[in-house]
Amino acid sequence: MPARPTLIVPALALLLCVVPACEPTLRQETGVVLRVDSPALGRVDSFELLTTDGERIAFDTTELGFRSEFPAPHLSEHQVLGDHIVVTFKLDGERRVVTQLDDAPEGPGH
Repeated sequence: MPARPTLIVPALALLLCVVPACEPTLRQETGVVLRVDSPALGRVDSFELLTTDGERIAFDTTELGFRSEFPAPHLSEHQVLGDHIVVTFKLDGERRVVTQLDDAPEGPGH
């Protein structure tokens, strides 16, 4: 016996409402790199950022995929030069898990 459309439509509508709620909200911070935890050449596990608001925040990069435009080891160069970066991340409990790193655009205060 085929499923009745009257049951499928409400179930599909409920599924479409619930699935987006499962996606973590992405956030961003901009600042300078204070410290980089690099246990091996070419690997970065975490770093600390001093935001433009003066807050010190630790970020976890263990789940960050490689991007040739801004590989995680490039953070050390930013630390030395004091160049600002933009960190996109999601919260996983208390952890701030980095999803993307970018050079900050040039502008006042950078």
